[in-house]
Amino acid sequence: MQNRYVGDLGDFGKYALLRRITKTGLTLGVNWYLAPDENHNSDGKHISYLKDKSYRNYDEELYDFLKYVVDNGKRNVLSVQESIILPRNTAYYDSILDLTNELDPLKRRMRRLLWHNAALNKLNDCEIVFLDPDNGLQVKSVSLTERKGNKYIGLDELKDYYKLGKSIIFYNHRERKQEEEYLDKFRKLQHDPGLTGAKWFALKFVGGTIRDYIFVLRPTHFYLVEEQCKALLNTAWKANFSLLCI
Repeated sequence: MQNRYVGDLGDFGKYALLRRITKTGLTLGVNWYLAPDENHNSDGKHISYLKDKSYRNYDEELYDFLKYVVDNGKRNVLSVQESIILPRNTAYYDSILDLTNELDPLKRRMRRLLWHNAALNKLNDCEIVFLDPDNGLQVKSVSLTERKGNKYIGLDELKDYYKLGKSIIFYNHRERKQEEEYLDKFRKLQHDPGLTGAKWFALKFVGGTIRDYIFVLRPTHFYLVEEQCKALLNTAWKANFSLLCI
């Protein structure tokens, strides 16, 4: 996540999903996987929906809040954290993950571990956590401690949340593969010993680009979350969200 993304169309869908998840009564934690803003591309500029009042019918309160944030130059995760679009008991971890100024590989690994452990501590009392990296779950071609490593969740980091009894939702950017090949990555993970017993499903969001949300749920949370996701798919959001078979 980068601050420049706050208020774009993908962000609108993301908060709509999280608002629905909080209707389960589960306490929510958000780890932004916050990275420094970049300026080499136009990411975060899908805000034309804020001129289309039909989107306001999806969620008036959320739409009006994001329009205010964009119109007033407040595109920052702090604006979200200080708002009431998510319940007041939502916990947030907003420390920036940036290792670019550290040249020593060992120190880079230690800094990332310290950042991760601080996140676990901050979100310790939450029942379900949302992880919001720029790209998603780690890929073989990128080391977690290299320049672009802060765009990914480490698999061991994901497992640590699960070991602590959390359910997890994470954002994943669609890889340049055929859909079935891409989804097979998550199907294989369902057999990972570190995620034993987890219930999996996924949602696809289409708006500007394709965004996927992967759910790794504790069995005791599964039906609560599934019910709310199905309810979301019975609203106007069904034009943007759909189920993925994993």
